[in-house]
Amino acid sequence: MKKYNFGKRTWTNKDGKTKTAYRHYYKENGEKKYIQSVNKKFLEKEADKISFKLDNVRSNVALPLVDTWEAYYKESKGRMYEKKSKFSQTTLNEYESHYKNIYNICGNIDLRNIDEDYVGKFVIKLKPKYEDHNLISGFAKMSYRKKIFDTFSRIYNYHVGSGKPFKSNVFKTGNYFTDQDKADMKYVPLGQDLSVDWLEEWDFNRIKTIIDNVSSIEIRLMFKLMAETSCRPSEARAAQRQSFNFKKNTPMFKIFHAVDNYKVLKEPKTDKGYRSIVISSDLKDQLTDWINTLPDNQDFLFLNSVGKFFDLKRMTEELDRSCKKLSLKLPFRKNYFFRHWNASMWAASGKYTNAMDFANDMGDKDINMIEEKYIKKYSNSKNSEKFIEHQNNNYKWS
Repeated sequence: MKKYNFGKRTWTNKDGKTKTAYRHYYKENGEKKYIQSVNKKFLEKEADKISFKLDNVRSNVALPLVDTWEAYYKESKGRMYEKKSKFSQTTLNEYESHYKNIYNICGNIDLRNIDEDYVGKFVIKLKPKYEDHNLISGFAKMSYRKKIFDTFSRIYNYHVGSGKPFKSNVFKTGNYFTDQDKADMKYVPLGQDLSVDWLEEWDFNRIKTIIDNVSSIEIRLMFKLMAETSCRPSEARAAQRQSFNFKKNTPMFKIFHAVDNYKVLKEPKTDKGYRSIVISSDLKDQLTDWINTLPDNQDFLFLNSVGKFFDLKRMTEELDRSCKKLSLKLPFRKNYFFRHWNASMWAASGKYTNAMDFANDMGDKDINMIEEKYIKKYSNSKNSEKFIEHQNNNYKWS
């Protein structure tokens, strides 16, 4: 909070008591103005709002939330197909869901009226309120509240920069979250809060049994790729003939594309997504047999009956049916189950001595997450000898 030299106005009321009011003088568009209050602390807060607006806002034109969101969405969608774009239709749909929550709380607010005080109150409104143990407003998960906050920041940021209405992003200047909030929003890969013992129960034989009970051969092969390489479902769906190098003694799976939820072929999720990973000889043989059944003009390995990429939903349904048949319940997120299962096995086997190599093979740029949630958790496991086969992808699928 800035220090202000407030003016004073003193008078005697009809009861004979002396009253003092404080005044804050400022200029707006060349016009002298002032605000007044008998409460000095209240006046300081109001003066801060005016100061922020005068320092940060460079527009005399209203900036409604709805118009800004539509402009931001249109620009982001236009950039969706740029090389290494961070935008996908899935991402934009998620942002749109956040925007609707923002609108429900804020209405069509003029973004020029948003200051740190407003953002702080917005964060409070995101917090859950319960009545008789039922959620009546807000959002229970801190991680989701942070996503909504971040999307609001992105929308506001559309007007930030040189030659734009705002000099800085008010969502980035304040400290809006408590230490407990920050602890609650800390990213934990699904399943990583389980004890190390879960890996003994969910060993390779169980994984193989689950995959063997999947009806689609294409999906079985994709699951095996994910279980051996920790590739993402989007990366497995994009596998092509040239993705595999079987000529060398060590068969490799090269990742250079991904398929989003709208079946659009794109670059990998991050720059780290471009990578080559060793696969087992057994899987190489199965993939070779499968490739030999494909038409010569079919480049992509895993297409459905109408020649399109498989839906992620179809893959999840196949996994659900297999688990139900075996009376098994997956311990965490279905879509990424095989990716995180294999990564946990890699860590438990002691395959990696540093997080950088581990992150590179995962195609993940978050080295700290890899260090905390995989290496530190599993690498010192007393049971690492039981997982030694996972060091060299020595899997037997046949």
